[in-house]
Amino acid sequence: MRTMKRAGRILNFVRACYRSAEYKRVCFCSRLIAALFFIAALFFPGACDTIDCTLYNTVTCQASFYGDGNAVAITDVLTVSTCGVDSILINQQNNTQTMNLPLSYWQEADTLVLIITGETYALLDTLWIEKENIPHFESPDCPTGMFHRITSVRATNTFIDSVTITQPLVNYDQAENLKIHVHTGN
Repeated sequence: MRTMKRAGRILNFVRACYRSAEYKRVCFCSRLIAALFFIAALFFPGACDTIDCTLYNTVTCQASFYGDGNAVAITDVLTVSTCGVDSILINQQNNTQTMNLPLSYWQEADTLVLIITGETYALLDTLWIEKENIPHFESPDCPTGMFHRITSVRATNTFIDSVTITQPLVNYDQAENLKIHVHTGN
């Protein structure tokens, strides 16, 4: 019986607190602060989306295949890897007309191994891309990127006939940088 009276007194005390003017003022202030935080959260993340860092812009060397002066697609399986580092840049891609190849940041030359695989054969060519590395700074919010200026290109001649530099500057523009002329079998 004594516990029930004590519980009743506690319940009456809580009810009195809810009815008091102090509680209503505190409740109003906390609701106002919560609403202001909500409104601020709606506006401030939008301001962060305008930063255009290298996360959204990737520097790649664009190389396209040509035969007899016209764009062609390598219909067999193409694999491109780097020499000296165990990295596969393109893994068993079919019908390849254009490749976007990342270049190293600090080396003066990149060596790429191109392998074309058919049902009964495999052709291997090596492509050497010599370049100057150009550090690129956009803003304090973004990391330093790396542009490249291609100075020369050479290749072995298994299926590659020659390579032409069409745009030496490799940057965010995604322009064709190299034309890879392949033997057409004529």
